[in-house]
Amino acid sequence: MPILARLTWPTAAILLLASLLNACGGGGSSAATASATAMPTTPAAPAPLTLAQVGDKLFEDTSLSASGKQACASCHVEARGHADAAGSFLPLGGPDGTHQGLRSSPSIRYLDQAGAFAIDAQGRARGGLFWDGRANSRAEQARGPLFNPDEMANADVAALAARLRALPYAADLRTAANLPATATDDQLVDAAIAALVRYQTDDAKFRPFTSKFDAVQDGSATFTPQEQRGLNLFNDPQRGNCASCHDSRPAPGLTRALFTNFSYHALGVPRNTSDATANPAFFDLGLCGPLRSDLAGRAELCGRFRVPTLRNVALTAPYFHNASFATLEDVVAFYATRDLDPARWYPVVNGQVQPYNDLPAAYRANVERGAPFSRPGQAPALSAQDVTDIVAFLRTLTDGFTTG
Repeated sequence: MPILARLTWPTAAILLLASLLNACGGGGSSAATASATAMPTTPAAPAPLTLAQVGDKLFEDTSLSASGKQACASCHVEARGHADAAGSFLPLGGPDGTHQGLRSSPSIRYLDQAGAFAIDAQGRARGGLFWDGRANSRAEQARGPLFNPDEMANADVAALAARLRALPYAADLRTAANLPATATDDQLVDAAIAALVRYQTDDAKFRPFTSKFDAVQDGSATFTPQEQRGLNLFNDPQRGNCASCHDSRPAPGLTRALFTNFSYHALGVPRNTSDATANPAFFDLGLCGPLRSDLAGRAELCGRFRVPTLRNVALTAPYFHNASFATLEDVVAFYATRDLDPARWYPVVNGQVQPYNDLPAAYRANVERGAPFSRPGQAPALSAQDVTDIVAFLRTLTDGFTTG
């Protein structure tokens, strides 16, 4: 007898229906799988931000300034080698965003080896951050602009802490810094500064070493004849003598050249007269003030400013601490002809050239006189073609070079 005939009718009907469903792919196990697949799932919670990621946000955030117009990135633009924005004179800041800054914003790349500011037994200053070396660490450097009355202009710690608490990512800052919701003003501000430091320390964009110069050192590119001539002049102590301050070879313990030895020099750059409101009685004395006061009595240091890295120098105009030069060509030509053709660089009053006019007369003996500066009557250390060749080399120091 057929099996179905021996089963009761309800049981037989159920087995027949199951058989038909399996035959057309509708088996019970498949249906269960489909049902499980269709059930909604709870999305995974996003990973908490790291301290460096919070620092990235803070770096770009204009709401940290009293004016609401200035961020760290306003004066340190990534596309400009983390220096001033293109075409800017000096950064505007202050409570209303209209105050004229004192100095050009130097690049904040390649600073990890600067070390703390110090003066050696021979009286030579070295190290530190800012043009006058008054910050001994990235933390001190990050704190400075936040409270500078001509920059981000926070009146005090409480004012900055209030701005930090109002951030849409304030909880991310506290979590990344392991702070409670009841964190004090000082704790919040210290955490924000730590985040800015971690961002600059961890992110490779602040030390990429991706210039053509680096590619040549690695053997994956070659200089043009003009670039090679420029490098030779750059290194020649009797001609360009640039490498005496802007080392083109790695310092001990390093594998890449930083193009600065973090030393301090008085170059006698001309006064920047593009700001019609500038006070003619004011002089920026660098190591001697006005932004640091501990060396005010060291006359031999007045007018000296820290040597910046030349990496990305083609991007970081305007040049020198007072933004007095707009082009690299003029910068190198100034070195070559400062004392041979002073009327090209300094004002002429009643037929008399006024050299080193951005330094009081009492400190002009501090101005550098060695190569490539040439005394009147001497042959120039650099020709016009030499200047062009050196500039061609300097352009190989821009990060982002590709061989393709």
